[in-house]
Amino acid sequence: MRQFLYITPYFPPQTQVGALRPLKFVRQLPALGWQPIVLCDLWPSDAVDPALEAMVPPEVVVVRDYSHRAAKTHGRVHEIAAQGKPPEAAPKFDRFIPAWLRNPELVPLAEHSPDMPWAWFAAKRVLARYPGIEAIVVNADPFAASLVGARLARATGLPLIQDFRDIWAPCKLRRPRRPKPWLWLEDKLERACFDAAAHIVINTEVSLRDYLDFYPDLPRDRFSVIRNHFDADLVGHGQHPGFDRYTLLHMGHFSRFRVADPLVRAVADAIRLGVPRDRLQVVSTGPYGAGSLALAAELGIADLFRQEPPVGYQAIGPLMHAADLNVMIAEPGADQRIASKFYDYLGSGRPMLAISDNPESGEILQQCGAGAQFAVADTAGMGAFIAREFALGRQRKVARPLDGLTSREASVKLSRILDR
Repeated sequence: MRQFLYITPYFPPQTQVGALRPLKFVRQLPALGWQPIVLCDLWPSDAVDPALEAMVPPEVVVVRDYSHRAAKTHGRVHEIAAQGKPPEAAPKFDRFIPAWLRNPELVPLAEHSPDMPWAWFAAKRVLARYPGIEAIVVNADPFAASLVGARLARATGLPLIQDFRDIWAPCKLRRPRRPKPWLWLEDKLERACFDAAAHIVINTEVSLRDYLDFYPDLPRDRFSVIRNHFDADLVGHGQHPGFDRYTLLHMGHFSRFRVADPLVRAVADAIRLGVPRDRLQVVSTGPYGAGSLALAAELGIADLFRQEPPVGYQAIGPLMHAADLNVMIAEPGADQRIASKFYDYLGSGRPMLAISDNPESGEILQQCGAGAQFAVADTAGMGAFIAREFALGRQRKVARPLDGLTSREASVKLSRILDR
């Protein structure tokens, strides 16, 4: 089996979304002829789930040495798990930072930049230990890892694949928040990463278009699109007791960019259209935010919104099946990203409501016949859709083609890039 170095600071047992894409790839690539040698990180402040780490195949080599914290933190995680205690992340000091300073764009490359020297030497040690490594793949962000990969490729001559699961310099959400000197610097750093790469993988077609506009001199064949993807075997573990009424499910957290307000207004519209309020509820596995709950109270429907404890990622399949309508909410105006959970919802077989201004996710949803997408501002349309879905009954199964959306197919694309 051929080997490649996979530089990905985010990797299980971390539970953040950045750890899921590499996990899905490494579960498929050995059967396609490529053994990942993973160099990853783990911080005491990371949320973890040892059960998620157990989903990594045994033939995958995992080296926890991307930073000085990684190995010690990993040992501590398993020490706590052996004692039967739930894993707890260490508190982050950013809770002491005033809200007006909580802009990650104020520092170039953010909190991962200090670890670059350690990661560089750790990668060199991995290459010395595994001399058969033929290529380097970087999972970004954090974008500091892309710089480590670029320097390593120049020093060794190994071909480099930059897998940008998130967009960096042309990001419409983050770019306006960067101070002007940092804009110049980060543009230069990204271009250096791209120039060092034999190939660049982008997450969505819209992001690829924006990158080609941003770097018009780079050839189109230097880029490929590999979207996020769905792994049915990964998420189908455990059981869920079910819900006692028609349930709209939102998985994950809301943020400063993504709020629950459109869904709150849509539910109020659905009730005005005749949906019995005592037969409807909205469940989220993350907090709604005070503003959205205040809006729900103002509209007289606060009692319909409840929060369910989050489940491990490998158990979200039963949770999605227990719901009647799965809901994805994107940031207003955002058209460069499609959330990873979008693909999990597609694989669930339940109807789906996407609240997004991204035409690409709308096209995918339409092609699959899996549900409907509405612009963030179109709460009336959402409300009418919820009312129609409610009238069709509970636990409705929606057959849909998943061609091009599975982890197997995405991994075949990456293996072919590695082969080249």
